[in-house]
Amino acid sequence: MKQLSSLLSVFALIFAINLANADDHSSSDNIYGFVYNFNVSNPAGVVEALTEYWSSPLAKKNPATVILRQIVSNGDDPATHSLAVVYSSMAEIDETNALNNGTQEMQNFLAKMNASATLTSEGMFASTGVTSGNPAIVPAPGRYTIATSLAVSDPAAYVPAWQKYTAAVKSDSTATNLFALNGMGKEPSTHVVTVSANSMAELFPQDPKMQAELNALMAEVKDIRTIENRVLYVDLAVFGN
Repeated sequence: MKQLSSLLSVFALIFAINLANADDHSSSDNIYGFVYNFNVSNPAGVVEALTEYWSSPLAKKNPATVILRQIVSNGDDPATHSLAVVYSSMAEIDETNALNNGTQEMQNFLAKMNASATLTSEGMFASTGVTSGNPAIVPAPGRYTIATSLAVSDPAAYVPAWQKYTAAVKSDSTATNLFALNGMGKEPSTHVVTVSANSMAELFPQDPKMQAELNALMAEVKDIRTIENRVLYVDLAVFGN
């Protein structure tokens, strides 16, 4: 069983996607993060581990926020839940590692997590700054996100095609972000597109115009990207300062 002790910096946890602008844009702001998927045998134990850590004096110095997400649908992947991490700089990763390294709080957290969950996969993401939609749709219990992992052979061509699509279907009911991926092992995905909404109905609107625009996007990028995976999440809890 792969132990969660490898998550040395897990307490910078967040998937607080930076949706700082309602229109498609490219930003110089850097967002780095890690996503950890795991099979949970004791959901209450995971919540207890997170709650105990974030209630500690040590956590008050942690610059990050945590989102615990349940996986609603992911095909035959055994993962049931996800923790995701974001930092505003690489220096914050080092800061969090130093903060947690060797502490009793971290040891207690890891022990409870190892007793409650098995890590199934992990990866690193970095925001490209290409976003669209409603900036008010932020991580919160009940928020839904669909993440589509892509293997993109020509990012320079894919990005404007994606921006053209999001501009055509712009809605106040959803928010999107395009991330670059790294550290994925044998997984061929290079990017992930996330679309978030506050309800399933808003995430999957029955809109013929939107479907037509999606079909046009698929035709335009069919030679430069492949869809590797899709996962549907719902936020369960948010922790942080």
